[in-house]
Amino acid sequence: MFVKVNRDEIIEGLQKSAGIIPAKTGAAFLRSIWMEAEGGSLKIMSTDSSLEFCGEYPAQVMTPGRVGVQGRAFCDLVRNLPKGELVIKADAEGKNVLIEQGRRKYKLPANEPEWFQAFAPFPEGETVFWSGDFLHEVIEKIGFCISEEDSMEAIACLYLKPEQDAGGKRVEVCGLNGHQFAMFTFVNDDIFGLLPRDGALIQRKYLSELKKWLGADEIELALGEKRMF
Repeated sequence: MFVKVNRDEIIEGLQKSAGIIPAKTGAAFLRSIWMEAEGGSLKIMSTDSSLEFCGEYPAQVMTPGRVGVQGRAFCDLVRNLPKGELVIKADAEGKNVLIEQGRRKYKLPANEPEWFQAFAPFPEGETVFWSGDFLHEVIEKIGFCISEEDSMEAIACLYLKPEQDAGGKRVEVCGLNGHQFAMFTFVNDDIFGLLPRDGALIQRKYLSELKKWLGADEIELALGEKRMF
């Protein structure tokens, strides 16, 4: 892999990617950031085995390919570099990743390519658009009533359910931690149509990361059998 990118265009993606990987514990491949260069873009990916991040950024691809590095070390390095173009490439043996900016040159060990695990593809043609800040508001209103005990299963989740009666269609969002209950209702035909009849559960441990990502920009949502995209 050999690619040229603008440092400012990838730093946000690197920070989001590094934010979900374990700092010290867990398998080494879970502490990795993977970069895949193809066409005219650089894809940045990471996972903690359940939550996945994938960002795509404009790049000048000299040689396509994929390489993995220790995620937090790589993110910290790029974050401390000044604005400008970066050259990122794997050496001929694929053992190291070289980062160059002007007269600055750095080398990080590359991960074994066998460590890479395919990421769930974003569904095509089954998505809806929604307001990112509205979803952020929903999480804020309900989050305090969601149990922090992961072993509590549904009680440790945000619950979204479509409801329809004489008053029309609506989406109910609720949280319950055993002694507190909160519910928020809103009307959105697209979200109503996206949700399965029995509703969907989002575990609390993912909500804090969602809140970091969500802003005023429009977001695109899709639901798989066991995944929210």
